[in-house]
Amino acid sequence: MTGISPKKSMRQRIFKRAPWEMAATILIALGIFMLMQPFSMFLFSHSFTMILTGTLGLMVVSHFPE
Repeated sequence: MTGISPKKSMRQRIFKRAPWEMAATILIALGIFMLMQPFSMFLFSHSFTMILTGTLGLMVVSHFPE
């Protein structure tokens, strides 16, 4: 018996750092792509929001447990 309750185990699975860091990094990369593409003004105008969301997400996720 490990002594870890199922609720804590579920919380630990949800708040692992690696998948959330990857998602935040993908958001930043997508925002940079949106900023540099020459096809759509809609994508260009929302690129800063995407980069900012990814950066803030990465700052929050960096405090999650390994």
